[in-house]
Amino acid sequence: MNLESQRLIIREIEISDAPFYFALFNDPDWIKFISDKNLKSIEETEAYLKKMKVDNAKLGGLGFFTVLLKETNKAIGVSTALQRDNLDFVDIGYGFLPKYRGKGYASEATKLIIEYVRKKFKQQKVLAFTMPDNVASQKLLKNLNFKYVGLQVIFENEEDAVFELLF
Repeated sequence: MNLESQRLIIREIEISDAPFYFALFNDPDWIKFISDKNLKSIEETEAYLKKMKVDNAKLGGLGFFTVLLKETNKAIGVSTALQRDNLDFVDIGYGFLPKYRGKGYASEATKLIIEYVRKKFKQQKVLAFTMPDNVASQKLLKNLNFKYVGLQVIFENEEDAVFELLF
């Protein structure tokens, strides 16, 4: 899968992305708002990416995708489109290195992912989840016309703010 906008390319993850993912997965905001992958080295991150690639291959076009700046071909973020066992619709997600936040990249990448899911998987809607105190992510979703549905336990035992975008 390759998606492009004026400024971005979204493509499959590659093992050579390990230094980028190591930095992203160890970013304090990633740990606070998404999860602590507990990866302590580039080598551990490479092993994690190998597993992610295998998992992505089983998802029929869904999974984790690397977001690159088209101008430099540099990895700046991740976009996800996942079909979870306990949900009827695909959920989308995103995460960007601090240097690339606040520049519209997450919104631009998320629009590409939403359109990809809408066309390829014929979904009626997509979902998105944030931690209740992740105000920046919720603002981005609202700017993309997602509607807040409420709090729900999606992952483990903590409630997430649930958003949906109807097509």
